[in-house]
Amino acid sequence: MRFLPPATAAVVGLAAILGAASPEAGGPAVARAAGAPLQVLATGDSMIQIVDTYLARRLEPGGGVDVRSDARISTGISKPGLLNWPRHAAAQARRFRPRATVVFLGANDGFDLRSDGRRVKCCGRTWSREYARRARRMMLSYAQGGTRRVYWLLLPQAREGFFRRAYPAVNRGLRRAARGVEKVRLVHLNELFTPGGRYRDFIRYEGRRVRARQADGVHLSPAGASIAASIVTRQMRSDGALSP
Repeated sequence: MRFLPPATAAVVGLAAILGAASPEAGGPAVARAAGAPLQVLATGDSMIQIVDTYLARRLEPGGGVDVRSDARISTGISKPGLLNWPRHAAAQARRFRPRATVVFLGANDGFDLRSDGRRVKCCGRTWSREYARRARRMMLSYAQGGTRRVYWLLLPQAREGFFRRAYPAVNRGLRRAARGVEKVRLVHLNELFTPGGRYRDFIRYEGRRVRARQADGVHLSPAGASIAASIVTRQMRSDGALSP
C-alpha cells in the first residue's frame, strides 16, 4: 500500500483555508502502463484508516493491485474551510485514475451548510439535501462517467452526543446522492454494526463475537475495520471491479 507523501497527505493549511486548489490538483495524471497494477484509492477522513490497511492486505498479494491511501484527518464535506472535498475528489480522480475508489467519510460532519444563499443547520432534510449535492459531485468525479467503480461506506451510528443526530443525516444525504449515479455502490456498514440505529461495541459476525468499535464510540476497531475491508473486497470481486 502506498500513502500520499506527508506534503500532500497532511491536513491542509493556510492555502486551502484561503480557497487555493489542493496541492495535488496540478500534479501529473498517473497513466497505467501495460502490466502495471490496477489502482485502488482508499480515501476519506480518519474512518478510512485501518480499513485501508486491510484493503491492501486483501487486494495487493499477487501484484495485480496497488492500494493508495489518502486519509484527511478531521476533514468533512461540511468543513470546506479545512478541505474542499468536491474539489479534492476531482483532483484525485484526475491524478490517479483509480479503477475503484473506496470512501469512508463523514465522522466530523454536522457543521452548518449554505444552501440557496442561506445557512442551514444540521440535521434536517434541507441539510441532507445540500450534503447530497456536494457528495454527488464527488461520486461523479470518482466514477469518471460510469467507467470506474465507487464504494462509499455508510456511517455506523455513534455511541453518544451530537454525532447520533449527525450520522443518520449524513447517511440520508449519501443515499440521495447515489441515486442514478452509475457504478456507485453504497456499503451499508450501519446495518451491520448498528442495526436499527442502536449502538453496540460488539457484533456477531460469521458466528464469532467481535469487538467492532474503538473506545471513542465512533471509529471501527481493528477487527471491525477488517470486517469492513472484507465486505468491500468481496463486493469488488463480485462486481468485476478489478478485472484487467
